[in-house]
Amino acid sequence: MDEVEEIKRRIDIVDLISSYLTLKKAGSNYKAICPFHQEKTPSFMVSAEKQIFKCFGCGEGGDIFSFVEKMENLEFPEALRMLADRAGVQLKRRSFRPEEGKDRKTKLYQINDLSAKVFHKILIAHPAGKGALEYLKKRGITLEIIKDFMIGYAPSAKFLEGFLLKKGFSASEIQEAGAPNRFFRRIMFPIKDAMGNTIAFTGRVLDPKQEPKYLNTADTIIFHKGIVLYNLDQARGAVKQQNAVIVVEGQMDVIASYQAGVKNVVASSGTALTADHLQILYRYTPNITFSFDSDTAGLLTAKKAYQMAISEGFNVKMVLLGTRADGFKDPGEMIAKDAKLWQEAVEGATPVIDWYFDLAFTTKENREEKIELTSQKKKEIAKEILPIIKIIPDSIEQAHYINLLAKRLDVNEDIVFDALSKVQEKKNKALTGVPPQRKTLTSEQLLVAILLYKPAKINQIKDKINTSDIKDPILKKIYTELVREYNNGSITKNGKIEKSLFEANRELKNTASALILAAENLYFDEQDKIDEDLIELIKHISSAKKEALKAYYADEIKKAEKSRDIAKLKKLIEEFQNAIS
Repeated sequence: MDEVEEIKRRIDIVDLISSYLTLKKAGSNYKAICPFHQEKTPSFMVSAEKQIFKCFGCGEGGDIFSFVEKMENLEFPEALRMLADRAGVQLKRRSFRPEEGKDRKTKLYQINDLSAKVFHKILIAHPAGKGALEYLKKRGITLEIIKDFMIGYAPSAKFLEGFLLKKGFSASEIQEAGAPNRFFRRIMFPIKDAMGNTIAFTGRVLDPKQEPKYLNTADTIIFHKGIVLYNLDQARGAVKQQNAVIVVEGQMDVIASYQAGVKNVVASSGTALTADHLQILYRYTPNITFSFDSDTAGLLTAKKAYQMAISEGFNVKMVLLGTRADGFKDPGEMIAKDAKLWQEAVEGATPVIDWYFDLAFTTKENREEKIELTSQKKKEIAKEILPIIKIIPDSIEQAHYINLLAKRLDVNEDIVFDALSKVQEKKNKALTGVPPQRKTLTSEQLLVAILLYKPAKINQIKDKINTSDIKDPILKKIYTELVREYNNGSITKNGKIEKSLFEANRELKNTASALILAAENLYFDEQDKIDEDLIELIKHISSAKKEALKAYYADEIKKAEKSRDIAKLKKLIEEFQNAIS
């Protein structure tokens, strides 16, 4: 058994993919929101039996190596080594490995991982990190949490580049990794990808006179801040377990929350929340709770995030922290006061649209005091709330809030629906990105998929669909083999296709596996639809055949007429009538 097969034997594809996505049982397979294109209805299938995945929305599919290559944007050698490490397989030196296995991205990971370890050691064990360590302890951060998050300190001495050069990395490689040597006199928060590789840093100053307060690694080939979420590598298990994610503004809020026992928490990495961030989170859960700073800037940030999440189909809640005067500025401040307050605040999070209603129907001076509903005020309230209702993608939920608004305004519901129809949806692509059209199986693909899934059905169609009726060359080969083996009486064993049938041809095997997975996805709880679909498929393929014949004979008859070949013309007409009769 070679290394690739040994890795595939040791790593179950369901376990691997479930470390990235929330998988749900669907018959003998598993479903998830596809990570490779934007969708709300799961079309991404994983087969434990065949150890493959397939998305019937965007067409991506393959084995564990294909998944990691696509998910982590890696070449095969990099994916091989990553999965070998996970499986505990010792790789032999291969011809495609230059420089003893140190490919480009691996070196960048190594530079950042090593830098993180150095910063961390300085914080916890070097005199230069003493002040930073004391600051963190005053903020209530324990040594255990500091180690869990590999928090570090970059001192004023610019030693890191020299240290990395001595370790064999070049100056250009250090720069390409994001230049971790550019940080000094800052508390360092390593940012990791889903596999736990350090890909970037955020550095926070201790001295309030030092600018900027936060310094982030610029985008590199291994770090794109618009798609990376801080702590997702540690939080995703808790997110899936609780079927909810909490989004806060900064690293310190994440760390404080984690220490307080609320571990399904993430933050953006040096940028505002993006649509890409939300699409990544939607793979894990449709339930999202935001907790942003309660100052004016935090409120503006929050409103943008709320609207983006609503338009993406999330169930959106928010944690009310209060104002500077009577509440807390951020989650960290609340947790420092009492961790239980944060736990209770998360449990009692308010649905965001309810919050919008509360804002609109109470005075700005006193949120407990209701507005007097004059005709002008009703108009103002509708103008404030209707754009939010407009972006709700679910029509039932939208109708619920229309009904609620009509009751609160004491007007007829039809009037509110009419007003909603006149509201212009926001043109911001981040809020209204339309997912690509979902691809569907062709008639030929669906026919062959059904026959692979239920071989006994071959008897119903083998005399109605000829091999020549299947135009796709791969599908034609599979169909020909199926009919031949069926006629020989050797195609099935316990009603299923023999796995060895297509073993000799990798392309046929992969296509057949993907089609079986498609059929299982379509029919696992609708078996009675198979015969109905077969009847329609036979009609469709027969009709397509007739149309093709008509086009062929029409062209040939036209040629015969033009050349005035009466004998050939009569023969063509006779052939045509026999063919379509």
